[in-house]
Amino acid sequence: MRQNRKTKNSKEQAIGQSSGQVMLLAVLLIGTGILVFTSISGHLMIQRIRMASNAIDSTKAVLAADSGIECEFYNYAKSANINCSALNFDDPKTSVLTSTSTDSGGTFYIKSIGASNKTKRAFMMTL
Repeated sequence: MRQNRKTKNSKEQAIGQSSGQVMLLAVLLIGTGILVFTSISGHLMIQRIRMASNAIDSTKAVLAADSGIECEFYNYAKSANINCSALNFDDPKTSVLTSTSTDSGGTFYIKSIGASNKTKRAFMMTL
């Protein structure tokens, strides 16, 4: 009988030691999973913020290019002499660059490039 008790005690001790290792492994796996999940979530949130910022800059660039076209069209229609590349905007990072040209057939072209931060949008008009 005494041998059976020793055998049982040694088996219980072995199970007790291995269950600690299993618990440690489980905690490590759960912690790693949570870390990966939060890293991916953070990356996705940063991408969404960048996309929203790019949409705002794109809208500002489109509006700047449109105002450049309108200014050059006003110059053309009224024979005015306004410097359309020097238009002022509320955002100091928003600007416009315009150019006009006429081809040999008499077609008048207006090109306007609006920029906001690193985003640029362009329009071209033919008269």
